Amino acid sequence: MNWVDEAFGDPEFGEGRWYLNPKNHSRQMYKVKKPGEKPAAFGSDPEAQSGRKMGEIMQKRFTDPEEFEKLVKEANAMKEKSPFQIGQVIPLEEAKRVAELSYPVASMSCICRIGARGHEERNEHEYSCTGLGVGMLKWERWPERYKGGVNFMSPEETKEWLTKWNKKGMVHIIMTFGGSYVGGICNCDYPDCGMIRNRVDYGITPGCLKSPWVATVDFDDCNGCGVCVQRCQFGAIKFEVTTEKTNVDQFKCFGCGLCETACPTEAIDLLDRESLPALKEVW
Repeated sequence: MNWVDEAFGDPEFGEGRWYLNPKNHSRQMYKVKKPGEKPAAFGSDPEAQSGRKMGEIMQKRFTDPEEFEKLVKEANAMKEKSPFQIGQVIPLEEAKRVAELSYPVASMSCICRIGARGHEERNEHEYSCTGLGVGMLKWERWPERYKGGVNFMSPEETKEWLTKWNKKGMVHIIMTFGGSYVGGICNCDYPDCGMIRNRVDYGITPGCLKSPWVATVDFDDCNGCGVCVQRCQFGAIKFEVTTEKTNVDQFKCFGCGLCETACPTEAIDLLDRESLPALKEVW
C-alpha cells in the first residue's frame, strides 16, 4: 500500500493486511523501558504535536480554508512519523482472525466516549473497546485510563463480543501502539469516535485508514430495504429513488463491512481494493 505496507507488511499476507502478520502480534515487539528511562517530553512527541494541531484545524476549517489545508497536511505528516498510533478499518471476519492471533485479549472502556459524550463505561457489560497483547497485563499502571478495570476474554468469547458490537452497528478499527505492535480493536461509530471524526470531518488520515476491501451491491438481489444506508458510518451508501435500490460510492467506502453483515438478501459483497485500479491507492 504505500507507507503502511512498507512499515508493517509481509508479502505473505498481501497488500494492506499487515494486521494479519503474526510478527506484528509478537510480545517481543512490546517496548519495555530501561530502568531510569523517561518518556519523551510532551513538546517533542509527534503524536502530542499533532493533537495540539487538531485544535487549530477545527478553528480554521470554515474561517480560513487555505490555512486549514496547510494544517491538515502538517498534521498528517506528523502522524505518519509518530511511532505511537496508526489505525485501519477492518471487517468483522478479519477482526475475528486478529483475535485468534493476539494474547491476551481484554474488553475495556472507550476513551473516545468519555471525551465526546462524558460517558464512562464502568464494567464488562458496558465496555466497547478491545485491548490486545501483553500491554493488557499492565493495565493497572494507568488507572486514569482503566478506571473500571479490564475483562480478559478467550478467543471464542472475543469473537462473540465483536459480533455483538457489529450487530449494533460499530466499525472495527485495528490500532497500533508503538511502531507496528498491534494493540487494540476499537469498536467505533461516527458520533463518538475521534479517529473517524478526524478522518471524515478534517481529512486526518493515519488514524483511520480504509480497509483492503470495498463494498459493492448486486442490484438484482437488492430489495431496497435501506438497512445498509442506516448502518454506514461514512456516508458512502445512498438510496436511489428512481431504481428503489441502494448504491455505494466506492470512493467514500471504508470497507468496514457493516452493510454486508446486515443485508437481509445478501446483496452486498466486499471486493479486494487492490483489484480495482481506481481505488487501489485510495486508503
